[in-house]
Amino acid sequence: MDSEKLIHKITEKKALKDSKELLDYVSESGENTKEYIRYKTLWAMLQTGNEMDEETINHGYKAVKRNVKGRKSSLYINVVKYAAIVVFALLGGYFIHFADFNNEIAMNEIFGPKGNRTSVVLPDGSKVWLSNGTKLVYPESFVGDFRNVQLEGEGFFEVTHDKDHPFIVNVGQHRIKVLGTKFAVVAYPDDDKVKAELVSGKIQFDIHIGGTEDNYKSFMVNPMHSLVYDKTSGKMYHSTIPDGFYDYWQNGVYSFKDERFDLLATKIARIYNVEIVFGDEELKTRTFTGTLSVDDNIYTLMEAFKIASGEPFEYTFESGTIYIDK
Repeated sequence: MDSEKLIHKITEKKALKDSKELLDYVSESGENTKEYIRYKTLWAMLQTGNEMDEETINHGYKAVKRNVKGRKSSLYINVVKYAAIVVFALLGGYFIHFADFNNEIAMNEIFGPKGNRTSVVLPDGSKVWLSNGTKLVYPESFVGDFRNVQLEGEGFFEVTHDKDHPFIVNVGQHRIKVLGTKFAVVAYPDDDKVKAELVSGKIQFDIHIGGTEDNYKSFMVNPMHSLVYDKTSGKMYHSTIPDGFYDYWQNGVYSFKDERFDLLATKIARIYNVEIVFGDEELKTRTFTGTLSVDDNIYTLMEAFKIASGEPFEYTFESGTIYIDK
């Protein structure tokens, strides 16, 4: 079902409840569910409670089609005002409950802003820890053959075993399928890599290779190993999980060995809600070994990197940005 047909199905005047065709489409994948929520919420925002005439319907259809992309922050504000949802703070993050316009589907969304971590227990008892700048979308209750969730960012999952209902983490066009296990996923939309890190159990990493919607190439990940998909080159990389990996999720301590400064800077920026700008490309390639804690003071942390660096560098703070240069 293309976007235009989906919008027509949602906005048609005769539809007091969503059609079976629409509900079947929504249940097919996490991406379909996400698209439905986006359109449905915007359509609900346009309603005033009065009977809709033809002009109102046409105006609403055009508005949904025009505004469905972008304007994320204003969408959250307007949804609170016009749609039947609940929003509240949860352990440093934000929880949004989408009560569907026709009471057919209810979705929850949790967002952990930069500088905060949060956790959630899913309807099946599975536990998820979310890192900084991460969004998780999941249904109020799991129905159908699969337990679908949508992740943008970084999360650690302890999935409740249910062999008859595989658990699927949708990350953009790709997905990770599990039965019951402990694993982490790193899939920020603006990163050029997607990573799956398995602690125990079994997971299948499905890479969408184009063509039809269900055209995937599957890879198995072994316990205490990670699999990285490079979105730019299309290549896969296997590696072992470093010592102390589990500490980051349980205790907020991140261990690293011979890790490039630019990769560390990306993690530091998310953990401490800062932007890091390098004034020299050579600085990005310097490597460091050590640990950092989410409770560390950012000034103390930068001093530690400065001292540990083989060649000195200088850094300055300005309006939430750290400038690093020789």
